Parts: sequence; structure tokens; C-alpha cells
Amino acid sequence: MSNLEIILSLLFFSSFITLIFVSRRLYFARISLAKAEAEQHGEDFLLERFKVLAAQTLEGSSNQFLQLAKTTLEKENIISQSTLEKKKIEIDNIVAPLTKKLEEYETQLQGVERERQKSYTLVEQELKRIVELNTTLAQETSALKNALKKPHVRGRWGEVQLKNCVELAGMSEYSDVSFQDSSTLEEGRLIPDMTVRMPGGRIVIVDAKTPIDAFLSSLEATDDETRATEIARHGKHVKEHVKKLAAKAYSENLKDSADFTVLFLPNESFLYAALETEADLMEFAIQKKILIATPPTLIGLLKVIRYGWNEERLAENAQKISVAGSELHKRVVDFVETFMSIGKHIEKARQEYDTGLSRLESRVIVQARRLEQLGAKSAKNLPGSSESGTNA
Repeated sequence: MSNLEIILSLLFFSSFITLIFVSRRLYFARISLAKAEAEQHGEDFLLERFKVLAAQTLEGSSNQFLQLAKTTLEKENIISQSTLEKKKIEIDNIVAPLTKKLEEYETQLQGVERERQKSYTLVEQELKRIVELNTTLAQETSALKNALKKPHVRGRWGEVQLKNCVELAGMSEYSDVSFQDSSTLEEGRLIPDMTVRMPGGRIVIVDAKTPIDAFLSSLEATDDETRATEIARHGKHVKEHVKKLAAKAYSENLKDSADFTVLFLPNESFLYAALETEADLMEFAIQKKILIATPPTLIGLLKVIRYGWNEERLAENAQKISVAGSELHKRVVDFVETFMSIGKHIEKARQEYDTGLSRLESRVIVQARRLEQLGAKSAKNLPGSSESGTNA
């Protein structure tokens, strides 16, 4: 209920109370008058008169009250109706923008909800795919782990990893890599897993026979203590393999070998696990002239070698171009000399021709024309003889 309606109600109520109070005063006044008349005219007459006056007073008061109430209510109704219309218009003016904003918010919320549903669906699908990939990866990892326990499978896997590195480095097209190459020495037989030929005739030896039994055992460990023990054992195995590889002295025993040997670890996790307990492993290997390489570092090394091959081929091509250019220049010079000689001979022939023609005209043609003038003619005339005769 608005403030205006409350005020109108209070006014109506106060008017009603005032009317009742006035009516009661009038009623009691008429009663007093009736009593006075009763005292003069008699009790019965006054009583009857009292009843009539009381009825008239009550009826008049009621009619006046009803008329006043009706008039007041009509006025208040008109005022309230007008006020309500104005308030309604004001409220509509306030509510309309809010309603429009709420509708816009509702539309935006519906759009956001649709996008959320789409995103939720995509996230759910992606999570399912990740779970499936993790399951597949776990299965493949388990299968690979079991397979790598077999030496021949492990060797084959290392060879495949080497070939992948060679292909990614772009060395295959140059045919500078050979697998399972071997050289025989008096002390025995050295069989590197891969040899890479470098420009200048040198070769780089790559060994991929790193022991990983302890590393695989660490993956199967069910507690941290067992895992730490196996990781420590793995680090010692790798360090021991560095010593054995250095003892083979490929750089000394193989002709044209580089002064370092590459120890290839097919997976970076093999190196990281070894470094957990053997932090000085890399420095120790460098001192032994052993370069420990994982696939990324081996690919980088092979790319550098390929760049060297490209530069050497460019140098060879430049040399061939230089030789071909020299030969072309010699042939051009020979051709120019011959052409100039031909020009000289042509010039000499032209001079000889002019000399012979001059002698012909001065010694032979003049006498022949005289013979024509004397009548010694044949079926043919000398060139210009008719013109000469006419002129004569």
C-alpha cells in the first residue's frame, strides 16, 4: 500500500470518528431536550416524542454519514485513481528499461549456457580421449618395457631409434650413414652400432648398447626405496658403460675416427634417471672423450655434419664451375682468335680481288674492247661494251 493510500485511509477514518462524535453529541442533546419536554407535558408524551426524535436523529445522522462517506469516498477514489495512473506510468517508465535489460541478460545467459554446454561437451570428450590415450600409452609402455627386457629386441629398438634420428637430420639422402659396420683388430673385433662419415674423410662412431635393465626395474618398483635403489644402480651401469666404451679406444684403433665417441641413449629418461644419482656423469664422460647423446642432441650433431657435407659439396661444385668456366673461357678465346684470323684472310682476299680486278680492267678488258671496236666479236659482249661503243 502506497503512502497516499495510507493518508487517505487515515483521513477517512478520522472523518468517520468525528461524525460519530458529533452525532452522539446531537443525540444526547435531543435526549436532554426530550427529557425537559417530558417534564412539562408528561412522561408518556415525552417518551413517545423521545422515540420519534431519537429515530429521526439516528436516521438523519445515518443519512448524513452515508452521504458524507459516499462523497468522501468518491472524491478519494477519483484522487486515488488519478494518482494510481500517474504512479503506474512512472513505475512503467522505471520498469520498462529494467525489463529490457533483464531480457538482454536472459538472452546473454542463454548464450553463455549454450557455450558452456558446448565447452563442457568438448572438455568431456577431450578428457575421455586423454583417458583412452593414457590407457593405450600405459599398455604400450608395459608392452615396450617387457619387450626391452629381451636383448635382441632392445638392440633392434636402438637401431630403429638411430635410423629415425638419421632420417630426421636429413642424412639418409647423402648416404653417409652405415649400420652395424665392423673392423677387425688384433685384440678382437670392434662393432659400432653406427658410423657417420664426415667431410674430409673422418668418421664418427656411435654406440647404442647402453644397459637399461636397472631402469626398467625401477619402473616396476612398488615403493620409493626400491625405486631409488634401482635408479642408483642404473646410474652406476651407465657410468660403467662409459668406462668400457672409452676402453675400446675407437679413435685410436679405427682409421680416420674422430677423437670422440658418441654414446647414444634412445630415450632422454635414461639420461635423466642416471643423472639423479650420478650428477657428474656428463663431465666424467667428456673427460673420457665420450659424448652422451639423446635423440635431440644426436639429431643436432647429425645436422651439423650434414651442413658440413653441404658446404663441401658446394665447394666441390664451385671448383667444378671454376674449371668449367676456365675451359669455356679458353674455348671462347680460341674461337675469337680463329674468327679474327678468318676476318684477316677475308680482308686479304678482298684486297687481292681488288688488285686482280684493277689489273684485269687495265690490261685485259681495254684490249678486248679495242678488238670489239675493230670488229672481232663473239656471241657475247664484254660487260659494259655496248655502253662503251655508244660513248665512243
